[in-house]
Amino acid sequence: MIFKQLCTPGSGLLTYLLGDSVTREAVVLDPLPAQVETLLTFMAERGLVLRYVLETHMHEGHPEAALALKQHSEARIVAHECAKSEHVDMCLRDGDLLYFGEETLRVIHTPGHTPCAVTYWWEDRLFTGETLLATGAGRCHPRAGGDPQKLYHSIASRLLTFPGETLVYPGRESKGRRLVSIEELRRHNNWFTNRRGGQVFLRAYQRLLPDKAIKEESNNTGVQEDDVHHYMPGQDVSASS
Repeated sequence: MIFKQLCTPGSGLLTYLLGDSVTREAVVLDPLPAQVETLLTFMAERGLVLRYVLETHMHEGHPEAALALKQHSEARIVAHECAKSEHVDMCLRDGDLLYFGEETLRVIHTPGHTPCAVTYWWEDRLFTGETLLATGAGRCHPRAGGDPQKLYHSIASRLLTFPGETLVYPGRESKGRRLVSIEELRRHNNWFTNRRGGQVFLRAYQRLLPDKAIKEESNNTGVQEDDVHHYMPGQDVSASS
């Protein structure tokens, strides 16, 4: 597998590229305008052919980078069927499979941040968008139909049920972190693992003003890092492609 994580300076938003090392087919997750040239150069240098542009969620402003990538390839823009965008070429449902070369991604519908939010599952990795960050739950997007109760259910019942060694690659940097394991999330977010956790989570969420959440997230972003990384507990090892 060819794998690359990119972080957009200032916002801390994360973009991913996955490529099949045999057929050279690739997918890009959650691209941003600032990353388009980097992605095109990376793919050209490695002879990769972009098959899908995958969105973990859709709201205003998202299609710009996806459309730019599509113009340079025959890629299809892919999102959940709830996504309200005329630019989506292929609509997904929970449990759908996406094939690129000899690799497969499974779609998990994880609404909460937005109604159309999904997680993409590849082997031991979950690409969770803004549903689940490295430090815990993401925030809802109220103008796009976000729902804290659905967010809680998506995390507690769908994502934290994966084996502890499963790796979470979020859509946004949080407190300087871009990667976490399911086991670590369970240990540090006990409101997802007890009977009254849902009530506590919802009360805490109601006290968190949206503008405060946005400000805190912007203060937790870091600098861009273009290296490819494979995660192991206690290690951060660069990996070449």
